[in-house]
Amino acid sequence: MSRNSLVVALALTLLLAGCAGMGGNPAGGDGAELSADGGDGSAPAAEGANQQSADTSGGGSAQVDAAVQQRAIIKTGRMVVEVENFSQSRTAIASQARQYGGYVSGSNQRLHRSGNETWISGYVVVRVPNEQYRAMQDDIAAEGTVLSEETQTDDVTDQLVDLEARLENLRQRRDRLRTFYDEANDTEELLRIEEQLSEVQGQIEQLEAKQRSLEQRVAYSTIRVELQEPEPGISQIRTQYHEQSLAAVFLRSVNDVYVFGRATLVTLAAAAPWLGVLAVPAFGLRRVLRGRRLPFVGGSENSSEHESSGDGDSGSDEKDVRTAATASDDETESAADDER
Repeated sequence: MSRNSLVVALALTLLLAGCAGMGGNPAGGDGAELSADGGDGSAPAAEGANQQSADTSGGGSAQVDAAVQQRAIIKTGRMVVEVENFSQSRTAIASQARQYGGYVSGSNQRLHRSGNETWISGYVVVRVPNEQYRAMQDDIAAEGTVLSEETQTDDVTDQLVDLEARLENLRQRRDRLRTFYDEANDTEELLRIEEQLSEVQGQIEQLEAKQRSLEQRVAYSTIRVELQEPEPGISQIRTQYHEQSLAAVFLRSVNDVYVFGRATLVTLAAAAPWLGVLAVPAFGLRRVLRGRRLPFVGGSENSSEHESSGDGDSGSDEKDVRTAATASDDETESAADDER
């Protein structure tokens, strides 16, 4: 009896298990359906993700295009302008540069003179924001006649990108060294890390200074403006000689005499020390040469004197002989006359 009850209980258990499995099929179907719905729901999500990725890609390419358009260009210009009044034009150019947000970085002027005529030439260097470069050139050209104009450009985009990359690497290295420094316990290690930190910080400061300089040159363009007043013509500064005023000619002659006398005095003053230096060896050389020639010169002079005296004596003897002969002839003639 108990055996039959056990069999019946086992059969009932199997039957209940089968019913439970059949009842779970709809639930499983619903789960599959939900899973399908989830798949349908994930499809729009995937489409949204693809669309977002496409938008991101499009935005990235747009940023690249903007970066290409925003190149770092350094502009440097030079203009030569003939103006009527140098001072007024220079003041106007400086004022216009300040109105554009720029400034004057340097200037110079020179006065020229020819006769009674004078004129001024010089230059002024202005720096203006890059976007105001063309407008500033137009304002400069309006001051007078443009004789020459040139513009040079230098693309430093790659240099700035390279500097930024190097700075980023150095900053990361500095941060790591600071972490190591905080965690170090050994004094020797602390000193070594501190030395490396100092070196890295120095490199960072150098690169940052170079980066700021390039960015400043990109932001502000430089224009060198050479201004010159018209030089008076030859017909204006030269007149006929006989048309010049007597006072002007006299004063010019006096000025020439003064210039000549002053130049002579300056030359003598400059040559005096050299003359003193050269006079000593010249005097010594003269004494040496004169000392060597004295015996020879003296001997020749004595011999000449002897020869001259000898010649004189012989001449006197001959004269006496002639005189004696003449006297004897006279005496002979007188005796002959007496005899007659």
